[in-house]
Amino acid sequence: MDLAETVPDQARRTPVRGWVWAGVAALPVALTVAWIGLGFDVRYVLGGLRVTGGSTDVWVDRPLAYRWLMDGLGAVDVGSVGTGEGLVRLVALAFVAGAAWWLRAGLTRWVRPGEASAVAAAVGLALALAPNWDFLQPEWVAAVFAVAAVGAALTPSTAVLAGLLLALAVLVKYTTLPTALIALGVVAVLDRRRALVAGATAVVSGAALFGLSLLAPREWRWLREAWLFDEAASRSAGAVVRLAANEAVLVPMVALLPASLVVLLRVSRRRWTWLVLTVLAVAAVLGAAVVQGQWAQYHLAALVPFAAALWALAIARWTLVHGRPPWTLVGATVVVLFAARVFLGASFAWRSGHGLVAFGLLGGLVVLSALACAVEPGRHGRQLLSVPVLVGLLALTVPVLPTTPYSFDGVHADYTNAGRVDIEHKFTEELLAVRDRIGADTPVVYLAFGDIAYFLGNPTPCAYPSPAHLRSGTYQQSLRGTASYAENVACLSDESVRYVVLQPLWIDSSELPPEMTAAVLERFDCTRALVDDDVAVCPRAGR
Repeated sequence: MDLAETVPDQARRTPVRGWVWAGVAALPVALTVAWIGLGFDVRYVLGGLRVTGGSTDVWVDRPLAYRWLMDGLGAVDVGSVGTGEGLVRLVALAFVAGAAWWLRAGLTRWVRPGEASAVAAAVGLALALAPNWDFLQPEWVAAVFAVAAVGAALTPSTAVLAGLLLALAVLVKYTTLPTALIALGVVAVLDRRRALVAGATAVVSGAALFGLSLLAPREWRWLREAWLFDEAASRSAGAVVRLAANEAVLVPMVALLPASLVVLLRVSRRRWTWLVLTVLAVAAVLGAAVVQGQWAQYHLAALVPFAAALWALAIARWTLVHGRPPWTLVGATVVVLFAARVFLGASFAWRSGHGLVAFGLLGGLVVLSALACAVEPGRHGRQLLSVPVLVGLLALTVPVLPTTPYSFDGVHADYTNAGRVDIEHKFTEELLAVRDRIGADTPVVYLAFGDIAYFLGNPTPCAYPSPAHLRSGTYQQSLRGTASYAENVACLSDESVRYVVLQPLWIDSSELPPEMTAAVLERFDCTRALVDDDVAVCPRAGR
């Protein structure tokens, strides 16, 4: 077991009661649930499933396992948009709490209870307060499954479930394989035999579940075609560095990974194990992002709970060994979160032109923090655990503050959490008026991003509620020859469809292939369209 040295007397003082810290930690989580809503990609999936009435045979650019999960969550998305999304978040947070509890139960058999509690709390809060673009994305869901898998693998009574949970972590997107491997690596650090059992079970159960998923009518075809969407992706080294730098600014715990690792190495016996695990974890997650080549911040979602766990373990273990927290790491956390908050609070115009300045300053702070942690004296002192707990909580809340953008200067850097809430209110009002005009049950076909279907809610007979094939086909010729592209074009000829819902800013009808433009113009009369700021709803010609 990787236990620290003997605990000094001053480390045995009665800590602040757990329910007090639970209440403090629950406050930012509750405030976030009350206002932030869901990310637009999550609405895209929920909207697509809602307007088609099922998850098995609907294209929303996600594997079947994820579609089933989201279909289940969609059952509680009832009432107004704010109420429904709050309920979805609460159910998701219940799973997070369960995974964190399971993690603690498993870890207490291998590390001291204080360390297990610190790690589980940090991981749970990192998932609960994850950037809004991460929350409920497949990468985030995979992280929740992976956390639960670690807990299951380390608990004798539930060890058999670990492999299944790891398999699910992979099946929600496939490129989430690194997340499952990180969890397996954590188990291996503590018990190699259990890691081998969990890995073998994951391979068998994952293969079986994958085979069953291919029984769905279009699943294998969609899986093969999914790679065509990445043909135009950029995979330069500069893009990888920029993605990682954006994540470090957005999530201070990620920026503090080197400093946390240095502290942990100084008080752990298995130093090389932790170093190798951390390096491989970061490389694997970045590698998966390279494979996808789209450079969305949520592709790095697995690093958020991993970094938080490493920070919490470093704080707890140093405190147990030396009787006081590692004040250098605590101080570095304060400085880094303050710098990140200043950078993220700047205007989009400033952030767009000063990326090198911000990344350079933050990089300097990261290096200095790691060096300072490497030379901090190990003498004893007062515990004062309330200070690092509050500092860690503040650091974890940075991504969910109202003015925090979705990235510093990367993809969707012009979106902020508050800005997306404003868009939610705008779409809700506009599309409610449209629905009242055309009738809530009137069939339509969507040439719009999926969150339009989410807010409008009108049913569609088309298996492609958000026509990614048509949109990407405007600049990727290879997609035009696919069976799915032909099926999506055929949706425009469905006799039951009464309106086409166009979102000009998402898909430019003038750039569509000639046959597509003709299909729209011949079947729908856009001279009589209902038009607002975001969509044009054209009735079927002759009606």
